[in-house]
Amino acid sequence: MQKLWSSKNKRSQPLPPEGEDETSPAVESLDKEVPTSSEGDLKYFSKLLKKPFEFPISASWLFLALGLGGVTIVTIIGLQYLTAPEATPDSNLACKSKISGDWQTPFGKVTLQEQSENLVSGKYEYANFERGKIAGELTGKLSNNVITFDWKETPKKQPQQQGKGILVFGEGCKEFYGSYGTGESTNNFGNWQGSRLTK
Repeated sequence: MQKLWSSKNKRSQPLPPEGEDETSPAVESLDKEVPTSSEGDLKYFSKLLKKPFEFPISASWLFLALGLGGVTIVTIIGLQYLTAPEATPDSNLACKSKISGDWQTPFGKVTLQEQSENLVSGKYEYANFERGKIAGELTGKLSNNVITFDWKETPKKQPQQQGKGILVFGEGCKEFYGSYGTGESTNNFGNWQGSRLTK
């Protein structure tokens, strides 16, 4: 039987929990407890961790990390849509007999000429610091509002380059956007856009 009153002071002592050995003092035993549920896990780890984790991260670092992550996501998504235009022809936009003529692009003037059976050819020239004056030509096939083409460029200072590309014409067939690539790719080299030059 346990004494409820000690000789040193006259305060009552707490009773031990049921099932605990009455002859030994109450000792917390952390390593013998085995959690059986998620609630048990929380109780077990809360006893191990007397002090919660503290992350000394200031708000400015948090905003910087979130900002950089957001910029990265927007860049990845944007590049995906900018470098790989939709090459599915739009049956509502028929540009046949509407694309022959001169077009203004960031590289300079491009002249497109429609030929028989939806075939299209084009010529362009531009200057590049590393490659010098470049003469290029393209040949392709028009399907509603999309031209899939092969291109080749002959620079003055370097060997000839060639590849494939896509031009997608917008509503009214007065502007286009697209991409071009080397080898068999249509989008691993750059983007292209243009608008019709008025006479």
